[in-house]
Amino acid sequence: MIATLMLSASAAQAGGPVVVADDPVVVAPAEAAVDYDWTGFYVGLSAITGTFSDDGGLTSGGTSGYGLQAGYLRDLGKFVVGGELAYAQGDYDAFPANDWTSTRLKLIGGFDAGRVLPYGFVGMSKYDVGGASQFSDNVTIYGLGAKFAVSPKIAVGLEYLVENKSNFDNAGFDMENSELSLRLDYRF
Repeated sequence: MIATLMLSASAAQAGGPVVVADDPVVVAPAEAAVDYDWTGFYVGLSAITGTFSDDGGLTSGGTSGYGLQAGYLRDLGKFVVGGELAYAQGDYDAFPANDWTSTRLKLIGGFDAGRVLPYGFVGMSKYDVGGASQFSDNVTIYGLGAKFAVSPKIAVGLEYLVENKSNFDNAGFDMENSELSLRLDYRF
């Protein structure tokens, strides 16, 4: 019996001291990117600057103005689609007596990049030139833009728009209006 105890004691010492392992390090999971949803109605204001020209160069020059817009977007995951109705008004820098208005209907398609929405659009507008000689016609529009969601309710954006028409108002000239607008939208 004494021999058994001695044998067990020497076997325990042969294994050496017992090492206690450190507590495992817990790593917090990485925060997932916030999935932003662009679905909903919006209204907004825009400040516009641009150029207007005809094929003969008779009325080319700078233009500036402001706009109002209202629309609806539907977020489908990676893609966003929607429509917008907008009204813009301004004047020509070289011809201050002549002002212009444009009522626009746009079909929008974009890519959902979280809080950023790059998009393109096509549509039609009713473009009117005022002053002594009144011209008016339906015009094709197209362009590109991007919106950034500052908060869930506020988005700011930049948009480039082109309106053009051959034989504008059957007056024998081709018109092109190019605009860059800074936009501020309130989302519902």
